[in-house]
Amino acid sequence: MFKNSVRLLCANFDKVWKLLVYHILSIGLVLALLCIFYNHYVDAGSFAYNESNLSGAFDSGTLYGSSLANGLTAVIDFVLIFFREIFSNVGIGIYFCLISFILLPLLLNIGKYVTCEMMYGYMSSCQKQSFTGTYLKTLKNSLTYSIIKVFYCMPFNGLIVLSMWGLTRVDNAIFDYIMPFAFVIVPAILMAFKETFNAGWAPAKVVYNQNVFKSFMIGMRAVLRRGARVFSTAFVIFLLAIVLSVILGLYSIIIILPLISPLIHIFEMVMFFSSQGMRFYVDSDTILSPKRLEEVDKIEDAKYIL
Repeated sequence: MFKNSVRLLCANFDKVWKLLVYHILSIGLVLALLCIFYNHYVDAGSFAYNESNLSGAFDSGTLYGSSLANGLTAVIDFVLIFFREIFSNVGIGIYFCLISFILLPLLLNIGKYVTCEMMYGYMSSCQKQSFTGTYLKTLKNSLTYSIIKVFYCMPFNGLIVLSMWGLTRVDNAIFDYIMPFAFVIVPAILMAFKETFNAGWAPAKVVYNQNVFKSFMIGMRAVLRRGARVFSTAFVIFLLAIVLSVILGLYSIIIILPLISPLIHIFEMVMFFSSQGMRFYVDSDTILSPKRLEEVDKIEDAKYIL
Protein backbone atom coordinates (compact mmCIF):
# COMPACT_ATOMS: atom_id res chain seq x y z
CA MET A 1 0.00 0.00 0.00
CA PHE A 2 2.84 2.39 0.79
CA LYS A 3 4.56 1.73 -2.55
CA ASN A 4 1.35 2.17 -4.55
CA SER A 5 0.46 5.31 -2.61
CA VAL A 6 3.83 6.86 -3.45
CA ARG A 7 3.45 5.87 -7.13
CA LEU A 8 0.03 7.50 -7.26
CA LEU A 9 1.37 10.59 -5.51
CA CYS A 10 4.07 10.95 -8.16
CA ALA A 11 1.56 10.37 -10.97
CA ASN A 12 -0.80 12.99 -9.50
CA PHE A 13 1.64 15.56 -8.19
CA ASP A 14 -0.52 18.36 -9.56
CA LYS A 15 -2.96 17.54 -6.75
CA VAL A 16 -0.22 18.30 -4.22
CA TRP A 17 0.00 21.87 -5.50
CA LYS A 18 -3.77 22.28 -5.71
CA LEU A 19 -4.25 21.00 -2.16
CA LEU A 20 -1.38 23.20 -0.94
CA VAL A 21 -3.00 26.30 -2.46
CA TYR A 22 -6.32 25.33 -0.85
CA HIS A 23 -4.63 24.88 2.54
CA ILE A 24 -2.92 28.27 2.23
CA LEU A 25 -6.24 29.94 1.38
CA SER A 26 -7.97 28.16 4.28
CA ILE A 27 -5.28 29.19 6.75
CA GLY A 28 -5.40 32.73 5.31
CA LEU A 29 -9.16 32.86 5.93
CA VAL A 30 -8.70 31.65 9.50
CA LEU A 31 -5.96 34.22 10.16
CA ALA A 32 -8.15 36.97 8.69
CA LEU A 33 -10.96 36.04 11.08
CA LEU A 34 -8.54 35.95 14.01
CA CYS A 35 -7.27 39.43 13.12
CA ILE A 36 -10.45 40.84 14.66
CA PHE A 37 -8.69 40.48 18.03
CA TYR A 38 -5.19 40.85 16.60
CA ASN A 39 -3.73 42.91 19.44
CA HIS A 40 -4.96 40.53 22.13
CA TYR A 41 -3.46 37.46 20.40
CA VAL A 42 -0.17 39.20 19.59
CA ASP A 43 0.27 40.38 23.16
CA ALA A 44 -0.50 36.88 24.47
CA GLY A 45 1.87 35.29 21.93
CA SER A 46 4.71 37.71 22.73
CA PHE A 47 4.33 37.15 26.46
CA ALA A 48 4.21 33.36 26.03
CA TYR A 49 7.22 33.45 23.68
CA ASN A 50 9.37 35.26 26.22
CA GLU A 51 8.15 33.27 29.23
CA SER A 52 8.67 29.87 27.59
CA ASN A 53 12.07 30.69 26.05
CA LEU A 54 10.79 29.38 22.73
CA SER A 55 13.55 30.90 20.59
CA GLY A 56 15.86 27.92 21.12
CA ALA A 57 13.22 25.40 19.99
CA PHE A 58 13.62 26.24 16.30
CA ASP A 59 17.25 25.25 15.97
CA SER A 60 17.92 22.67 13.24
CA GLY A 61 19.34 19.27 14.05
CA THR A 62 17.40 18.73 17.27
CA LEU A 63 17.89 14.96 17.43
CA TYR A 64 20.22 15.17 20.44
CA GLY A 65 18.32 14.12 23.54
CA SER A 66 18.54 17.14 25.83
CA SER A 67 18.03 19.59 22.94
CA LEU A 68 14.85 17.83 21.84
CA ALA A 69 13.57 17.55 25.41
CA ASN A 70 14.16 21.25 26.05
CA GLY A 71 12.70 22.28 22.69
CA LEU A 72 9.54 20.21 23.08
CA THR A 73 9.08 21.43 26.65
CA ALA A 74 9.41 25.03 25.45
CA VAL A 75 6.77 24.48 22.76
CA ILE A 76 4.31 22.92 25.22
CA ASP A 77 4.96 25.68 27.77
CA PHE A 78 4.37 28.31 25.07
CA VAL A 79 0.99 26.77 24.18
CA LEU A 80 -0.11 26.55 27.83
CA ILE A 81 0.92 30.12 28.60
CA PHE A 82 -0.65 31.43 25.39
CA PHE A 83 -4.02 29.86 26.16
CA ARG A 84 -3.87 31.07 29.74
CA GLU A 85 -3.34 34.61 28.46
CA ILE A 86 -6.01 34.64 25.75
CA PHE A 87 -8.56 33.22 28.18
CA SER A 88 -8.05 36.25 30.40
CA ASN A 89 -10.95 37.36 28.21
CA VAL A 90 -13.21 34.29 28.03
CA GLY A 91 -15.16 35.44 24.99
CA ILE A 92 -12.00 36.05 22.93
CA GLY A 93 -10.58 32.71 24.05
CA ILE A 94 -13.71 30.83 22.98
CA TYR A 95 -13.71 32.68 19.65
CA PHE A 96 -10.08 31.61 19.07
CA CYS A 97 -10.92 27.97 19.81
CA LEU A 98 -13.95 27.95 17.52
CA ILE A 99 -11.98 29.37 14.60
CA SER A 100 -8.83 27.32 15.17
CA PHE A 101 -10.26 23.96 16.28
CA ILE A 102 -13.63 23.88 14.50
CA LEU A 103 -13.48 26.03 11.36
CA LEU A 104 -9.91 25.20 10.28
CA PRO A 105 -10.28 21.39 10.61
CA LEU A 106 -13.64 21.70 8.85
CA LEU A 107 -12.01 23.39 5.86
CA LEU A 108 -9.13 20.91 5.81
CA ASN A 109 -11.53 17.95 5.89
CA ILE A 110 -13.39 19.39 2.91
CA GLY A 111 -10.07 19.54 1.06
CA LYS A 112 -9.45 15.91 2.01
CA TYR A 113 -12.83 14.84 0.63
CA VAL A 114 -12.22 16.73 -2.63
CA THR A 115 -8.79 15.09 -3.01
CA CYS A 116 -10.31 11.63 -2.45
CA GLU A 117 -13.00 12.42 -5.06
CA MET A 118 -10.34 13.46 -7.57
CA MET A 119 -8.30 10.34 -6.82
CA TYR A 120 -11.41 8.20 -7.32
CA GLY A 121 -11.75 9.60 -10.82
CA TYR A 122 -8.10 8.90 -11.60
CA MET A 123 -7.89 5.46 -10.00
CA SER A 124 -11.13 4.18 -11.54
CA SER A 125 -10.82 5.60 -15.06
CA CYS A 126 -7.54 7.57 -15.24
CA GLN A 127 -9.61 10.75 -15.32
CA LYS A 128 -8.26 14.17 -14.37
CA GLN A 129 -10.62 16.59 -12.60
CA SER A 130 -10.30 20.24 -11.64
CA PHE A 131 -10.06 20.99 -7.93
CA THR A 132 -12.52 23.89 -8.03
CA GLY A 133 -15.12 22.01 -10.07
CA THR A 134 -14.89 18.98 -7.80
CA TYR A 135 -15.05 21.22 -4.72
CA LEU A 136 -18.30 22.84 -5.85
CA LYS A 137 -19.82 19.56 -7.08
CA THR A 138 -19.19 17.71 -3.82
CA LEU A 139 -19.67 20.58 -1.35
CA LYS A 140 -22.94 19.25 0.09
CA ASN A 141 -21.49 15.79 0.77
CA SER A 142 -18.10 17.03 1.91
CA LEU A 143 -19.59 19.58 4.31
CA THR A 144 -21.71 16.95 6.09
CA TYR A 145 -18.76 14.57 6.31
CA SER A 146 -16.42 17.31 7.54
CA ILE A 147 -18.70 18.61 10.29
CA ILE A 148 -19.20 15.19 11.84
CA LYS A 149 -15.55 14.22 11.47
CA VAL A 150 -14.34 17.36 13.29
CA PHE A 151 -16.17 16.30 16.46
CA TYR A 152 -15.41 12.60 16.00
CA CYS A 153 -11.65 13.24 15.86
CA MET A 154 -11.50 15.49 18.94
CA PRO A 155 -10.86 12.61 21.41
CA PHE A 156 -8.05 11.27 19.19
CA ASN A 157 -6.46 14.72 18.89
CA GLY A 158 -6.83 15.27 22.62
CA LEU A 159 -5.06 11.98 23.33
CA ILE A 160 -2.15 12.94 21.04
CA VAL A 161 -1.79 16.37 22.67
CA LEU A 162 -2.03 14.83 26.15
CA SER A 163 0.74 12.35 25.31
CA MET A 164 3.01 15.20 24.16
CA TRP A 165 2.28 17.12 27.35
CA GLY A 166 3.00 14.01 29.42
CA LEU A 167 6.40 13.49 27.76
CA THR A 168 7.49 17.01 28.62
CA ARG A 169 6.47 16.61 32.27
CA VAL A 170 8.97 13.79 32.89
CA ASP A 171 11.83 15.38 34.85
CA ASN A 172 14.69 12.91 34.61
CA ALA A 173 18.18 13.38 33.19
CA ILE A 174 18.28 9.85 31.77
CA PHE A 175 14.89 10.29 30.10
CA ASP A 176 16.33 13.24 28.13
CA TYR A 177 18.21 10.66 26.06
CA ILE A 178 15.17 8.43 25.69
CA MET A 179 13.05 11.44 24.67
CA PRO A 180 13.97 11.37 20.94
CA PHE A 181 12.74 7.79 20.63
CA ALA A 182 9.62 8.41 22.75
CA PHE A 183 8.84 11.61 20.87
CA VAL A 184 9.08 9.80 17.52
CA ILE A 185 7.37 6.53 18.41
CA VAL A 186 4.52 7.62 20.73
CA PRO A 187 2.95 10.24 18.40
CA ALA A 188 3.47 7.97 15.37
CA ILE A 189 1.61 5.12 17.12
CA LEU A 190 -1.24 7.37 18.25
CA MET A 191 -1.62 9.04 14.85
CA ALA A 192 -1.55 5.63 13.13
CA PHE A 193 -4.22 4.47 15.59
CA LYS A 194 -6.33 7.51 14.71
CA GLU A 195 -5.78 6.92 10.99
CA THR A 196 -6.85 3.29 11.31
CA PHE A 197 -10.24 4.41 12.64
CA ASN A 198 -10.63 7.04 9.91
CA ALA A 199 -8.93 5.63 6.82
CA GLY A 200 -11.99 4.10 5.17
CA TRP A 201 -14.51 6.84 5.93
CA ALA A 202 -13.93 9.39 3.15
CA PRO A 203 -13.19 6.75 0.45
CA ALA A 204 -16.40 4.86 1.31
CA LYS A 205 -18.38 8.10 1.16
CA VAL A 206 -16.84 8.98 -2.21
CA VAL A 207 -17.18 5.54 -3.81
CA TYR A 208 -20.64 4.50 -2.55
CA ASN A 209 -22.20 7.95 -1.93
CA GLN A 210 -24.08 6.75 1.17
CA ASN A 211 -24.89 8.87 4.21
CA VAL A 212 -22.07 9.71 6.58
CA PHE A 213 -22.81 7.04 9.19
CA LYS A 214 -23.30 4.19 6.73
CA SER A 215 -20.14 5.25 4.92
CA PHE A 216 -18.26 5.06 8.22
CA MET A 217 -19.42 1.48 8.75
CA ILE A 218 -18.48 0.49 5.18
CA GLY A 219 -15.10 2.12 5.64
CA MET A 220 -14.46 0.34 8.94
CA ARG A 221 -15.28 -3.03 7.38
CA ALA A 222 -12.80 -2.28 4.61
CA VAL A 223 -10.11 -1.29 7.15
CA LEU A 224 -10.65 -4.36 9.32
CA ARG A 225 -10.01 -6.66 6.35
CA ARG A 226 -6.43 -5.39 6.39
CA GLY A 227 -6.26 -3.83 9.84
CA ALA A 228 -2.65 -4.72 10.65
CA ARG A 229 -1.39 -3.57 7.25
CA VAL A 230 -3.34 -0.32 7.46
CA PHE A 231 -1.97 0.44 10.92
CA SER A 232 1.62 -0.49 10.02
CA THR A 233 1.60 1.52 6.77
CA ALA A 234 0.15 4.57 8.52
CA PHE A 235 2.74 4.15 11.27
CA VAL A 236 5.57 4.12 8.72
CA ILE A 237 4.27 7.28 7.01
CA PHE A 238 3.96 9.23 10.26
CA LEU A 239 7.24 7.84 11.58
CA LEU A 240 9.10 9.05 8.48
CA ALA A 241 7.47 12.48 8.71
CA ILE A 242 8.38 12.93 12.38
CA VAL A 243 11.93 11.59 11.99
CA LEU A 244 12.63 13.90 9.05
CA SER A 245 11.22 16.86 11.01
CA VAL A 246 13.38 16.04 14.03
CA ILE A 247 16.57 15.49 12.04
CA LEU A 248 16.19 18.43 9.66
CA GLY A 249 14.69 20.83 12.22
CA LEU A 250 11.21 22.25 12.70
CA TYR A 251 11.46 24.46 9.62
CA SER A 252 11.41 21.32 7.45
CA ILE A 253 7.72 20.92 8.37
CA ILE A 254 7.04 23.61 5.74
CA ILE A 255 8.12 21.07 3.10
CA ILE A 256 7.03 17.83 4.75
CA LEU A 257 3.41 18.74 5.57
CA PRO A 258 2.37 19.58 1.98
CA LEU A 259 3.58 16.11 0.95
CA ILE A 260 2.29 14.07 3.90
CA SER A 261 -1.27 15.38 3.69
CA PRO A 262 -2.00 14.27 0.08
CA LEU A 263 0.01 11.07 0.64
CA ILE A 264 -2.30 10.13 3.52
CA HIS A 265 -5.40 10.88 1.40
CA ILE A 266 -4.06 8.75 -1.46
CA PHE A 267 -3.09 5.97 0.94
CA GLU A 268 -6.68 5.85 2.20
CA MET A 269 -7.99 5.46 -1.35
CA VAL A 270 -5.43 2.73 -2.12
CA MET A 271 -6.37 0.90 1.06
CA PHE A 272 -10.08 1.08 0.27
CA PHE A 273 -9.73 -0.04 -3.35
CA SER A 274 -7.46 -2.90 -2.32
CA SER A 275 -9.70 -4.02 0.54
CA GLN A 276 -12.78 -3.94 -1.71
CA GLY A 277 -11.04 -5.89 -4.48
CA MET A 278 -11.46 -2.98 -6.93
CA ARG A 279 -9.07 -2.60 -9.86
CA PHE A 280 -7.34 0.77 -10.10
CA TYR A 281 -4.77 2.76 -12.05
CA VAL A 282 -1.46 3.50 -10.34
CA ASP A 283 -0.29 5.44 -13.40
CA SER A 284 -1.52 5.95 -16.93
CA ASP A 285 0.03 2.65 -18.12
CA THR A 286 -0.51 0.34 -15.12
CA ILE A 287 -3.69 -1.16 -13.67
CA LEU A 288 -3.57 -3.23 -10.48
CA SER A 289 -6.04 -6.03 -9.77
CA PRO A 290 -6.27 -6.72 -6.01
CA LYS A 291 -7.75 -9.95 -4.69
CA ARG A 292 -11.52 -10.03 -4.83
CA LEU A 293 -13.59 -9.85 -1.66
CA GLU A 294 -14.38 -13.55 -1.68
CA GLU A 295 -10.64 -14.24 -1.63
CA VAL A 296 -9.89 -12.09 1.40
CA ASP A 297 -13.05 -12.34 3.53
CA LYS A 298 -13.43 -14.96 6.23
CA ILE A 299 -15.40 -18.08 5.33
CA GLU A 300 -18.31 -17.07 7.57
CA ASP A 301 -18.59 -13.82 5.57
CA ALA A 302 -17.99 -15.37 2.15
CA LYS A 303 -20.78 -17.95 2.54
CA TYR A 304 -23.37 -15.15 2.17
CA ILE A 305 -22.06 -13.90 -1.21
CA LEU A 306 -24.48 -16.03 -3.27
